[in-house]
Amino acid sequence: MPYLQVNIPRKIFVKLVRIILQYFIGTYIYNIFFHPLNNSIVRIALDELNYISPEAWKDINGPTAAFRYGQKRSEDFFAYFFNKQSTEESIVTASDKDHRRLRKIFARAFSKQALTLQEPLITQKVDSLIEKLEKASQAGTTVNMVDLHCLTVFDIMADLILGETLSLLVDDSPHASWVRSVPAYLATSFFLAALAKFSIIRLFLSYFALPLLTSQYKYFQSIMARKVDVRLSIKKGRGDIVHFLTDLKEGTPLSRPELENTVLILIAAGSDTTLSIICGLNYLVLAYPAVVSKTIDEIRSAFKSEKDMTWGAVFKLEYLGACVDEAFRVYSPITTGFPRQVISMSGVWICGKFIPGGTTVCILPFAAYYSLSNFHNPDGFIPERWLPVANFMIRIIMCRILWKFDVVLEPGQENWAKNQRAYGNWQRTPLMVELYPVNRD
Repeated sequence: MPYLQVNIPRKIFVKLVRIILQYFIGTYIYNIFFHPLNNSIVRIALDELNYISPEAWKDINGPTAAFRYGQKRSEDFFAYFFNKQSTEESIVTASDKDHRRLRKIFARAFSKQALTLQEPLITQKVDSLIEKLEKASQAGTTVNMVDLHCLTVFDIMADLILGETLSLLVDDSPHASWVRSVPAYLATSFFLAALAKFSIIRLFLSYFALPLLTSQYKYFQSIMARKVDVRLSIKKGRGDIVHFLTDLKEGTPLSRPELENTVLILIAAGSDTTLSIICGLNYLVLAYPAVVSKTIDEIRSAFKSEKDMTWGAVFKLEYLGACVDEAFRVYSPITTGFPRQVISMSGVWICGKFIPGGTTVCILPFAAYYSLSNFHNPDGFIPERWLPVANFMIRIIMCRILWKFDVVLEPGQENWAKNQRAYGNWQRTPLMVELYPVNRD
């Protein structure tokens, strides 16, 4: 029987201490040396294995004869997002049965037909972003694109979901402070979840760290509850996501707590991942002269005016689409894996190797995307390797910015994406750029 043979550290204590410290300072993601060439499985703890091969995704997360929904999600990990702060289930922590029900409801809300209806709203928000950039360009000031993208994305997501603007791109918006604090909250959740596997640390978290996280969660939840109250008081919406989540023709509808948790997840986690991709794409395109030249040529030759940048039109830009896909690989919005547990005590087979029951298994995205066994020249930003697939918000923002301005990274920003700290999500540092209006005379 081909039992698993992987790297086992000689000094487990030293190994665990190093992992803990790296989680604490946010550099664990860079330990891709755990996965040398032709070694797609690495033991990082006595009962935890990391994988980077495509086959592992199917074996761990895909349905099998014994496990319809893949291996069981790690309760200790996911609990620190919602269960330990809220007694209500969410799509993050729901049972397999409820998770399937919630996914069916969400599929309707996020269908192409439903999202296409929101094109005018997204365009309007991007108009506000471009106005901000125009003012900065005219004043000759540098711009922190991370902050502006943050306000833009969260404003779009809130309006898409609740049908209510947060006016985040308006000076002195009352919502700007808590929106800016969401990435830190998510990072704290990831950090605590990752360390919860260690029993001694879990005890410390329960008594000291968890109350602080719970208070922050309840603060966000109270804001969302008020927003949901306002939205539900409006009998006829404009086709926002809440409309599709609540106006069901069949099936069990979302309970009120499920709806509030759903709104919080979509606005917080959904916005943060989209924000990472937009910021990463913005940096990566500007950091590679050949790439920015090709992207600008494609955008400016395709559109005579900004009004031409419709849903259908921006999705025809093949090179921009390839840039988006490559940004998903190089600057993956989720920096850590979501662990699963082998619950069958008789064990399972993963990547042709026998894994005993009780083992935690996980796909490590960053290591997988930077592995020579998966990608040629993984350290480079090479859009040509992809076919065009991406979402409208990301494309329209890049189209509008690069059509309107010549954008240059401020000196010192050349390595913006390197050595950033990561706690499940990226801890994005300011991305400072200079903007120059395009002269079309």
